Amino acid sequence: MRRRLLTLVFSTTLVALVLLGVILVTIMSSLMHTTNEQRVAATARVAAFAIHQQVELGGFATAETLRQFVREDAVLEARLPDGRLLRTGPLPEGASYRVTVDDGGVAITATVPASADARRLALAGLLVVGVSLVALGFSMLVASFYAKRITRPLEDFAELAERISTGDPREASRRYGVPELDAVAEVLERGVMNFNALLENERRVTTEASHQLRTPLTALSLRLEEILAADELDVVRHEANAALGQVERLSGVVDEVVATSRGGRGTPIELFPVDRLVDTQIIEWTPAFEAAGRSVTREGATGMLVEASRGAQAQALATLIENSLAHGEGITTVRVREASSWVVLEVADEGRGVRSDLEARVFERSISGGESTGPGLALARTLVAADGGRLEMLSARPAIFAIFLPARPVLALGLEKRRVDPRATGPDESAAERRSDGLDGLGRRADDQLIGRHAVVSADSLAEEPEGFPTWRSRWSRRGGRPYGN
Repeated sequence: MRRRLLTLVFSTTLVALVLLGVILVTIMSSLMHTTNEQRVAATARVAAFAIHQQVELGGFATAETLRQFVREDAVLEARLPDGRLLRTGPLPEGASYRVTVDDGGVAITATVPASADARRLALAGLLVVGVSLVALGFSMLVASFYAKRITRPLEDFAELAERISTGDPREASRRYGVPELDAVAEVLERGVMNFNALLENERRVTTEASHQLRTPLTALSLRLEEILAADELDVVRHEANAALGQVERLSGVVDEVVATSRGGRGTPIELFPVDRLVDTQIIEWTPAFEAAGRSVTREGATGMLVEASRGAQAQALATLIENSLAHGEGITTVRVREASSWVVLEVADEGRGVRSDLEARVFERSISGGESTGPGLALARTLVAADGGRLEMLSARPAIFAIFLPARPVLALGLEKRRVDPRATGPDESAAERRSDGLDGLGRRADDQLIGRHAVVSADSLAEEPEGFPTWRSRWSRRGGRPYGN
């Protein structure tokens, strides 16, 4: 495009200069012709007047008399009343200017050759050509500057579009001093920023989903293995119901992660007991800790209520327990306590804690004490903050992380305070027996289903004990691995 602009400017300027030069040369030629004719006519009039006066006074005019009035290379001819013809010299050859003046019977003809005008006109033409070349060169310099100024933004825009198409949408904050181009650059910059935000959000959704789905998928896989290995119908029914519960939980995890990452909410806020939340997580993580030669226990207060998203806080607590399993040592303790208007869930272990170089950045995305990308703590903090709580690191060595959730009075619901034993529920409890207690195949109360997922559950269902997972231990041990970590 730059070459086309330069070619266009060069052609336009050249045509304009040629036309201007032709016009100037024509005007100069006309001026020279008029000036020479006037000069020759003036010489002839002066000579005619002088010869006429001399003849009137009775004088005798000769060629020498005419030479007194000759200027430069002019030739004068005089035809006197007595018929004589006087001439100052031979007539010039070629083009010439010739003017005749008659004064009282004396006719004077002045002739001047045009060769001098041709030389002057040629010099004037050379001057016009030189000035035109200088003007043409200057116009090309100016055109080159502005062509570069115009085409550079277009090249930058093309480069930006190429980067976006290859998945590298880096922002390019440039201004070019041209209002129209700057407006286009500003619009593209906003578009790139929006594209970057969308791309980063989708990448974060993918990372967080893969991180949070590992535990439910592993649990579901273990349940299906138990079904394949079971010989008794009651055990198969029990494990199938548990597997259906894991599928429902898996769906909730997906909704929660995607909605939270996009600034929304996957599950509604509800009032539920902390005991059920903590005991369920301990039940689920006990096989993994036993497979690693460790244990997870619960301490502290019981019977407290919080108003939050049950699924989101389960994910946050699971992340803390998972990090303790992956990076900690010894016994992992989940401690429940009350602090003013907050219910605090602390997760601590007996390991070396968080490295000093990670203390200030432990909640940043892509920060991990292990070999993974480490989105867990950042996501957990987002989930807790969405419910009006906060996730803090109370101690780096040993590592103690705490979830602060808004507390609600217990006496308002008259809840029965229970302590859940992870092994209290065995495979002998069939789905039919749970249905006789008012539970469906997934361990949910019928009144919960009638009210709906978005309602606050009843007091009895809040205190209901979660299903145990006693048959995980053998299958988990046979896996021989530790699939957890931040």
